[in-house]
Amino acid sequence: MEEEKFHQELQQALSKKQEWYNTECLQELLSQYRLLHTCVRNLYENFVKKSLIVPDPYRLDKKISSIVVPESNPFAESDIPNVFGERFSNYETMLDYICTYFRFSTENFTLQNIKMLLDFNKVFEWDDLSMNNVKMNTRALAITISHAKNGAPSVVQSMINDSVSKCSQAAKTIGKMLNELGVFQRELYKGGIRKDVFEHPDFNKEKALESPESELAEIKRLYSKVTGKKTFYNDLVNEIIEEDHGPNKEAKQAAVFDRLAIKNPVKAEEKKKSGPDPKEMLMQTVLAIGACAPTLVQLHAKLSENFDILFTRKATLWNKLMALLVKAFNLKEPERSCQLPVKDTKTGTERIQKINVTEFMTELSKKERVYNGIAVKGNEYQRIDSANEDAVLTFVNKQISELQSEFVIINSLDAYFKNEVSNEFKARVKGMQIELSALRNSIINANKKRSDYASYKEETEQMRKLGITND
Repeated sequence: MEEEKFHQELQQALSKKQEWYNTECLQELLSQYRLLHTCVRNLYENFVKKSLIVPDPYRLDKKISSIVVPESNPFAESDIPNVFGERFSNYETMLDYICTYFRFSTENFTLQNIKMLLDFNKVFEWDDLSMNNVKMNTRALAITISHAKNGAPSVVQSMINDSVSKCSQAAKTIGKMLNELGVFQRELYKGGIRKDVFEHPDFNKEKALESPESELAEIKRLYSKVTGKKTFYNDLVNEIIEEDHGPNKEAKQAAVFDRLAIKNPVKAEEKKKSGPDPKEMLMQTVLAIGACAPTLVQLHAKLSENFDILFTRKATLWNKLMALLVKAFNLKEPERSCQLPVKDTKTGTERIQKINVTEFMTELSKKERVYNGIAVKGNEYQRIDSANEDAVLTFVNKQISELQSEFVIINSLDAYFKNEVSNEFKARVKGMQIELSALRNSIINANKKRSDYASYKEETEQMRKLGITND
């Protein structure tokens, strides 16, 4: 293949594959991470509830800015509650970071990040959960799962088994996708050198064509000048030279295009011909709503603590006496409520809204359960998927509206706690801005998917009235 033709077709293939990753494949990868996170969180909460592990009291306050792989060095079985508990907690927290803050684009999936994610994927061997596993992390997980199921109701055992099964499937899929993405990133790196270094005005193409040694010298001479501090991968540069100078360079070049081929061209062609399925677009919106579950769980935990602090009474003699009387006569505890100043985001006007704490937290718990079921594509998701399109749209509209209202209330509560809690307890109040930011982004994402659905439906209806179809 002529060098110029090879270069042009290579850049086109790279661009096409990159677009496919950014628009389709990485979104599926994100869905798999969300599924894994939801199932891991279910297990984590069960372990904590049965006191099988010691929860980290500061886990929700940890600031994470990059991928960190939990430790995997051996430890004694007697240390499972503490050591394994901390590692499994870090594992769940890191999954939350990946699902909420990590940007799913090819630019962010560098070779270094892919390696970190592959290492992270091996922290627990979900497909080999044995109490005889040589890796202590996996053995500890298997032991803890066995204890969690021991004497538990059948519904809990079923939930644990289902979560483990889905974790195994998701981890396997994620590993495969990351390995394929690593192959693509290697080709993208090589293509970047061909584009940025080979096309640089100072690059001597004639000299590079003379011999492998000459091409390598030209690449090294300009690499730092063109790419800055970007890592120099000797093995990948050697692959470039083999593709240009090797005795079987035509076969090497053909292999590059084979690695860049999109494996589902038929599916893509069908989509192009028939257009997207409106019901499927709506169900993607439903999944986006379900992705709010982990954030709502975190907000629920902090709200519970903050409400307890808010309603904590000073330990005066009078308050102690009243507490004893309430307990002695089995009197009903006073209703927990607060007069919350809420600002209208559209008009900027402020109004006072009475919040019944018990009712508000109960509704939040219901949403967590429903959204969790959606995220793992459980009964809740299947029930919604079996409904007709209008019913699904009604559900979507209701949930987005309620989420927006709850966001406003929780955001107002964040400021309310800081202002109303007694000075002696203010240091214990949990800030919620990180979780609120994540919830806002999730609502925006769900709203965008709903808008895409509405736009497509409107466009389809207009085309139908004009007698135009998508065939």
